Amino acid sequence: MTQRIAIIGNGPAGIEAATVAARAGAQVTLIGEGPVGGRAGWHSLTPSKVWLTAADTYGLFQEAAQLGTVVTGARPDPQAVLARIRAVTAAWNEQQAASLRRLGVELLNGVAAFSGPHSLTVQAQDFTHTVHADAVIVATGSVPRFPPGMQPDGERILAPRFASHLAQLPPDVVVVGGGATGTEFAYLFNRLGLRVTWVLDQAGILPRFAPDVGRFLADVMARRGVDLAIGQPATAIERNEAGITVITRDGGRHTGSMAFLAIGRTPDLARLALDAAGLSPGPGGGLETDAYGQTRVPGIYAVGDATGAPMLANRATAQARIAARHALGLPTPPFRPETVVHAVYCEPQVAQVGTLQTASNQLLTVRLPFTAGLKGHLLAEGDGFVELAYDKHDRRVVGGVAVGPHAADVLAPVALAIAWGATVEQLAEVAGAHPTVSELAFLAAQEAGPWVRRSQP
Repeated sequence: MTQRIAIIGNGPAGIEAATVAARAGAQVTLIGEGPVGGRAGWHSLTPSKVWLTAADTYGLFQEAAQLGTVVTGARPDPQAVLARIRAVTAAWNEQQAASLRRLGVELLNGVAAFSGPHSLTVQAQDFTHTVHADAVIVATGSVPRFPPGMQPDGERILAPRFASHLAQLPPDVVVVGGGATGTEFAYLFNRLGLRVTWVLDQAGILPRFAPDVGRFLADVMARRGVDLAIGQPATAIERNEAGITVITRDGGRHTGSMAFLAIGRTPDLARLALDAAGLSPGPGGGLETDAYGQTRVPGIYAVGDATGAPMLANRATAQARIAARHALGLPTPPFRPETVVHAVYCEPQVAQVGTLQTASNQLLTVRLPFTAGLKGHLLAEGDGFVELAYDKHDRRVVGGVAVGPHAADVLAPVALAIAWGATVEQLAEVAGAHPTVSELAFLAAQEAGPWVRRSQP
């Protein structure tokens, strides 16, 4: 059994791997460039979610009349949000660091690089440390990708890492990028009262999701006043006295006080000296692994964003748990990507899990509106839907998509059904608490049951 494990990267995946390994009795060294929490905990994921929570809350004030309440005087306060970001990030990351220290994890700050398959050199500000390990887990995360002519400056051209420094809200903003982060921030800025222009390439909104999701969100955002510029990618950004101008490939020009770039991310592997370990990135830019996270070099694992897309925190932590157990020789199931819920925290929230369609057309689907349950009416949720996919032969649940309040929570039982190989009939037998949005997954399964009388063609 492996006794010494070194983990490079102290974000969510690294923390999870260290926790699992230490609880199993391993000697664990966790290496990060800064405090425990990593870039996600301090500069991107957590700060953005604090902003999104503020936007959701402010949005409830705007919709209060629909819920039978009159509220006046509410306004977004960036300084208060920044103070909350500092409080939440400090509390959460210190909680995780304290837990690791109690488990006996050695915490090193510095930049790690391979000096061999089982040895690392950690360069800190005032010392160089050598770490030997039976297994190494690479959990270095990812870094933003910016094409030439589109670099953030921290003033008028921002990227997600500046979320914890957004002390003032401009009157308008041009958001570039239609992935999860671009979608969240287009929603965030619009919800907080900014005029938003959303520049999207030909892939449109959330291209990794079912096509209906992107179309649904496009309609919602347009009704809320977002100016959608779809079909031409941004190629350059000009600064001027009034603010910025985003230029698209066809020569289109979109002006605003500020630009927000969410174009994409790439695995952060450049400083690892992978060749010293006999490794190199794969075609997608990440390290290629098997279902247990092991690379082609025995004893070296990679998890999370270091393995490429999709770059999701819950995917990363799931991979980290499996890699840590496998490195220790403990029984563990392989990673199953079909059980990972992909969520986007705009409002309406969007989530997807598993498979929704196949080329062989072996799947059946059933769709319900959010108002199929009482909770949808209580939330004044006239839009939104839940769709369940299942195999038409063995009737096992294989996927789901939800658009509406707490959509990710709606799909939690669907993910569990996929993991356990449950049929729609078995899912239908569960009764969720009433009234809750979680009922929708069970209601959809009931709708798919063989006991439901189908209309004649």
